[in-house]
Amino acid sequence: MAFHYVARGLIRDADHILLVRAIGDTMTFLPGGHIEFGESASVALARELSEEASIDAKVGTFVGAAENEWFLDGQLQAEINLIFDVETDLTHQKPVVSNEAHLEFFWVPCGLIDQWNLFPESLRSLIRSNQLPEHTFWGSGIKLKSG
Repeated sequence: MAFHYVARGLIRDADHILLVRAIGDTMTFLPGGHIEFGESASVALARELSEEASIDAKVGTFVGAAENEWFLDGQLQAEINLIFDVETDLTHQKPVVSNEAHLEFFWVPCGLIDQWNLFPESLRSLIRSNQLPEHTFWGSGIKLKSG
């Protein structure tokens, strides 16, 4: 089993949200990436946004967390995504250019998030509302195991 500890950002402009995916993949994600050992989640998110797309971000309020699991090459993968509200000067009317050849960034209307195969899936309801929750968000894609 592999475990991933990840920081992701809600980067919104009007009724749009910024998503990212590996080129050729069908799954999309909120921008962000792995938290390194000894690094705080907010620092990791700012670093990842800068590295991946030269995004100058002000990492704001902790919104919540989403856990997820999947199989990759027969091995169980699990992750915890820490989600933060992020302020930038980006606008959905201008594309975000990736610094990494394997990634592409794009804006989508929040109301159409279900069409974009966002993972973890539990984030879709959060994005669809285009509002920060009143209380800390918790989402899970982990299947309940008996026993």
